Amino acid sequence: MAIDLTLKSVSIAAREASPPTLSNPGSGGQGVVREVAGFLASVTNALSITSVIRMCEVPSNAVVGRVIFAAAAQGAGKFDIGVYRTNKDGGAVVDQDFFATAVDCASAVALTDVTNESTTYTHVKQTQPLWQASGMTADPGGMLDIALTVVTTDVTTGAAAVLTKVQYTV
Repeated sequence: MAIDLTLKSVSIAAREASPPTLSNPGSGGQGVVREVAGFLASVTNALSITSVIRMCEVPSNAVVGRVIFAAAAQGAGKFDIGVYRTNKDGGAVVDQDFFATAVDCASAVALTDVTNESTTYTHVKQTQPLWQASGMTADPGGMLDIALTVVTTDVTTGAAAVLTKVQYTV
């Protein structure tokens, strides 16, 4: 059986083009991975559907590699994990469940990689800056918030911790 050795990723093909083109960090080019974490020791009791908990911020031009989520038992409640503009920038939702949809937090959630739990953050989007991957038409510059939005089921007892970690490259 013959082996085809001509297949190349986008970044390798760009490197070998004439003239060569460098790929951006996170999109095939080398870069430094950074991590930011947001921790809330106690979710407010009785959060209703549409309540938003802003967990951490990342640069709008970041290429997100991983989103990790953990929660202590909230009694009841489900969270979408998505992208919002910062409050300073109007606070609007960009994509409420970009990373994860209706993560059940009635019981404790161990550290879990939810990067593509919702299937929205596809392989192609994982090489794009966050502003582009999340559907924005232009880079707003500055920061975007990674947030939890209460969906489907209200948080009942709450008063338990949540953690979100985001690894990204710029």
